[in-house]
Order: sequence, then C-alpha cells, then structure tokens
Amino acid sequence: MKSNLSPSRFIFLILIISILVTSLVRYYGGYFKDAITKATCPITNSEYEGGDSSGEGKCIIPAGMFD
Repeated sequence: MKSNLSPSRFIFLILIISILVTSLVRYYGGYFKDAITKATCPITNSEYEGGDSSGEGKCIIPAGMFD
C-alpha cells in the first residue's frame, strides 16, 4: 500500500496547520488570559479590573481592605 502523501505535501500540511494554530492563539490569547485572571481573583480576595485591551486585565485589592 503506497501513501499519496509525499514529503513536500507533508511539510506543506504541517506549515498550514502551524500558521492556523499561531493565528488562533494570537487572536484569542488575550481573551483566554483575561478569563483565567478573572477566575483566579477570588482566590486572593481581589477584584478583577479589565485593561485597555484584551489580555491586560489584572486583580486588584479593593481600597480599605487592610485598613
């Protein structure tokens, strides 16, 4: 049984998949980072504060929490 997938087609297929995955991570990476940050803020008794763009959100300690 001979395969129809030549080495050049195999490399081209891997290249296309790599470009697709990289593009998806660049586009949606900030949203994933914000979702993880937002989910972990309650662990440290902090509040989530969104950033100017996606991926820049952070946990802040509310004013007067340690007064």
